[in-house]
Amino acid sequence: MSCDFSALLNIDTTDPDQVAALMQQCTSVVFDPMLWVWAIVFTVLCAVVGGWIGTYKKAVVRDAILGATLGPIGWIISLCLPVRAQQCAQCGTRAPGVDKFCRRCGHSLQAANGLRKP
Repeated sequence: MSCDFSALLNIDTTDPDQVAALMQQCTSVVFDPMLWVWAIVFTVLCAVVGGWIGTYKKAVVRDAILGATLGPIGWIISLCLPVRAQQCAQCGTRAPGVDKFCRRCGHSLQAANGLRKP
């Protein structure tokens, strides 16, 4: 007996042995170690791709979590979310997260980000 929809449709619910056998078969499918290995590998891969998208958006953790929890749908959401803005330490102007220098005063935004990290 296999654990699929046809087995569920054709089961005799008055026969306890048949119900128990189908339940045992379906439980063994859920607890198959290879299924869990593939699920973990897929989740980690989705998180890595989400984090890679986040490097451009200056939101690595946010996009990695979206990728890990939602998979490819999380990647699409990450791509649709706006780029995080940076603030220039010299003049206070907000600049898009992809800029390396302030558009107003020319100060390096990379150095400002390095000073903020502990």
